[in-house]
Amino acid sequence: MISKITASLADLAPELTAHAQGAKQVFLRNGDTPTNVTQVAYGVFANTDYCEMHAHATMEECFFFLKGEGKYTVDGTEIALSNGVFVRIPAGIPHRLEATGNEPLEYVYFGVATE
Repeated sequence: MISKITASLADLAPELTAHAQGAKQVFLRNGDTPTNVTQVAYGVFANTDYCEMHAHATMEECFFFLKGEGKYTVDGTEIALSNGVFVRIPAGIPHRLEATGNEPLEYVYFGVATE
């Protein structure tokens, strides 16, 4: 049986991110696929949104930024975010995301379980 194979932002309800900042619309959740993908989502951080420094012991995260400006601190290194920037965060590495521009920071997110 084939589970979810297509989705549209127009049909996905926004929900709060796990860090209680910003909003996301989830294309795919772990239960939708037999793979190690934990989530695929479109996200938006308003210019005042941020998430505290944290790490995921068993999940790698990948972000592709579409619009806006921000800053990603990954293991002590600051990465400037803008349209077209990709950031990969290995499992267990501390990271913090912050929107810094005047417009919302928009991105596509992939989470992948490492165990």
